[in-house]
Amino acid sequence: MRTLAIAASAIALAFPAALSAQEPTTTSAGTPTTGDVSASTSGSAEGTADSVAVGGTADAAAADGGTAETSASAKFNDHMANQRSTATANDEDERARSMSRSHASKTGADVSHSMSIYKQRGEKPVVSREHSVTTPKEKAEEDPQSPN
Repeated sequence: MRTLAIAASAIALAFPAALSAQEPTTTSAGTPTTGDVSASTSGSAEGTADSVAVGGTADAAAADGGTAETSASAKFNDHMANQRSTATANDEDERARSMSRSHASKTGADVSHSMSIYKQRGEKPVVSREHSVTTPKEKAEEDPQSPN
């Protein structure tokens, strides 16, 4: 029996020059890798009074004649940045999908969401979610000298 494996990956970044030493707000999600398909994504966001930054990755793999697709995009301006990444993989009896999105603003409110779904024919879907928020107050507690 011949096996064909397909893998796809994508990365989206929007990082202006100056970043703080604080940790970005980060999430990630992935499907189980026990079957023939898998998908995973991650996202991160960091905003300071001087800059905004977001990043994301997407990875998908499918074997035995399945298909895998990824996409990632980032948009930003002087005040905020957004990123979205998706990964999907499927074959005859399995589906995997993962999605991440992140938002950073100069006000200091950083948000990142990630979610994945794995479904095998005849079984209930396996869903995982991760949500992370960093508020300006939390950032000020981390770095008392920060203007946020």
